[in-house]
Amino acid sequence: MLVSGHTNIIGIGSYMPDQIVKSEHLMAEIDSDEKFGISESFISDVVGIEERRVAAREQKPSDLAIFASRAALKHSGIDASEIDLIIFCGIERDWIEPATAHRVQQFIDAKNASCFDLSNACHGFMNGISVADAMIATGSASTALICTGEKPSNIMYEALRRLAKSNSKSDVKRWLGALTVGDAGGAVIIRRSQHQSGFQKFNFSSNGEHASLCYYEYDVDGRVEGQMLMKSISIEIVDFHRCMIRDTYRKLAWKPEDVDWLYCHQVGARPHRQMAELAKVDTQKAPITYRKFGNITSATIPVNFHFNPPQKGDKILILGTGSGLSISQTGMVF
Repeated sequence: MLVSGHTNIIGIGSYMPDQIVKSEHLMAEIDSDEKFGISESFISDVVGIEERRVAAREQKPSDLAIFASRAALKHSGIDASEIDLIIFCGIERDWIEPATAHRVQQFIDAKNASCFDLSNACHGFMNGISVADAMIATGSASTALICTGEKPSNIMYEALRRLAKSNSKSDVKRWLGALTVGDAGGAVIIRRSQHQSGFQKFNFSSNGEHASLCYYEYDVDGRVEGQMLMKSISIEIVDFHRCMIRDTYRKLAWKPEDVDWLYCHQVGARPHRQMAELAKVDTQKAPITYRKFGNITSATIPVNFHFNPPQKGDKILILGTGSGLSISQTGMVF
């Protein structure tokens, strides 16, 4: 699905919790070397994730989104009353109902905003941007806040409990990916673009055939069930992106050498390198967040923008990814 863009980013914010958890400490906790024959340095040395941030147990997903949204507001220079749309895009939310976006609205005092949640695994943030862009294009909104607050550490702790009690190599295959995640908040504010700047094209695609590679759910007793087969899903995602990239460049009328920045979803070193290679973009133009923050799920793209801010006129290629599978390839001129 190819969609033309109509907006530009006017504010960027992120929030990283203070607590740092080292990958080697997690592997030591499950006694990975002795029980599974996997070095305690595996996640650090092979996956490339040295550490991640973990939010306080009492923090809600909205708390992380609120901090990031306040930072985006400060960066934009606008007042919260100017926001007329808030979309929260996290995997987990504060409640089943109402939408978590309402709590974000309350605590940033965006009293004029309509609110709803949109979720699509790690890809939710890019879906949120495209929906907000379309609403602004039709005049349904003028200024939109797209935000997320992710606490995949909840699943990380569950994986730790299970693997600490298990000696099964099939269990470690299913759950090891859950030890690569980290908590974060991210937010952007968008408005209708001026001249030739802003989002140019969104190229979306999904393939439900691979939905079972990475999922979690709650059984009838409220226990978490699922798996994160990160090697398998990474292979499928890279292939999926590779099949689309030529069409995306053609629709953008770009060549790889035109790209100033490549921001992509990040689950580890090898997939990140492969994403740069398939886009034919030098890895120096593809900044890394996974090493110190891990897989921060739907917060990856806004956090990358925040820590590696583009300059006016820069051409940016965004490769979004989520389990399901869902991917997008987006071109924008900042």
